[in-house]
Amino acid sequence: MPYIALEVVQEVKTMDLLTYLRNYEPSELVHFSGNTFTTRTYVNLKISNGKWIWWSEGIGGRSALDT
Repeated sequence: MPYIALEVVQEVKTMDLLTYLRNYEPSELVHFSGNTFTTRTYVNLKISNGKWIWWSEGIGGRSALDT
């Protein structure tokens, strides 16, 4: 597993998932409807209003690292 600097981890923890995807993986982001987005890889993952929920897994959160 590659080393990730603590500063980077702390920055990502303060970032919502939509912002993370827009900044680091824009090709993965797909507009679903209104202000809701999903990803190419995980269509059951919905991102809206600074929160995300992965319906098929029954989990959600705010930051890019929440589980």
